[in-house]
Amino acid sequence: MTDSVECLRCHVPMETGFIADRTYGKWVEEKWSPGEPQLHWWGLEKSEGAMPVITLRCPRCGVLESYARPA
Repeated sequence: MTDSVECLRCHVPMETGFIADRTYGKWVEEKWSPGEPQLHWWGLEKSEGAMPVITLRCPRCGVLESYARPA
């Protein structure tokens, strides 16, 4: 996200970041997928159209806002 986003509560610029997800002994970037999850006995099947989740944090109040935008 290249646009500057302002916190709705504090009216200060928010910091860009991400939420890491731990899986199979490693850390990965959180992703958003459309539709319902396809569950199998070995876990979650990857979904078409997955997008990275960008999370913004207000440096003053700490509120988080997450966005999934196409690359």
